[in-house]
Amino acid sequence: MIQFVETLNQWCMRLLRLVYLNLLWTLAVVLGLGIFGLGPATAAMLSIQRQWIRGNEDAAIFPAFVRYFRENFKEGVLLGIIYGLAGYVLYVDLLYVSSWYVRVVVLLGVFLYMISLAYIFPLLVHYDWKGIGFKIRMSFVIGFSHLQYTLVLFVAIVVSGGLILRFYPGILTFAGASLMGYLVMWMTHQVFTRMERAAAAEEEDIAVSVSPKI
Repeated sequence: MIQFVETLNQWCMRLLRLVYLNLLWTLAVVLGLGIFGLGPATAAMLSIQRQWIRGNEDAAIFPAFVRYFRENFKEGVLLGIIYGLAGYVLYVDLLYVSSWYVRVVVLLGVFLYMISLAYIFPLLVHYDWKGIGFKIRMSFVIGFSHLQYTLVLFVAIVVSGGLILRFYPGILTFAGASLMGYLVMWMTHQVFTRMERAAAAEEEDIAVSVSPKI
């Protein structure tokens, strides 16, 4: 009974943290007038959730959010503008393109866009890589090279979003962004971890192969 109560308390605390983080994200987006707030706020939210996934759940949320928002402000704004414009162009094309083969090309573009969008902000907060262009390219490379995880992520987002809308639609108001953000960050973090382990194993194999005889 005590174990059950403790487990329930932990889940309640996690839900409250998600609600609080969602509130900070919403305020940051609104105060940034959308275009100047969406990218940095998303990067800040994912940075905190990355810490949670890595086992650091005790850090104060508000000062961490402010710090990550400032650290990722410039790149976050640029990425928000780039992906916002690209998404708008694709949306307009889907609405007004009548030719079926052009629509197929646009749908392919939408698929590529969604792959890149799923990875770009997790990449921003996980790796200290330089250059917006390089990060965008790597979002495509990683998304395609781990396509099975990417597709699972898309299915998980659609299914979880559908279940929430069906049974608990109010959750989307209070914790929608943070819930979806956590799902994206968790899955992409698994991909990054696999990449890093594979790279470490490859380096170890090379070191063994070139090591001199005793």
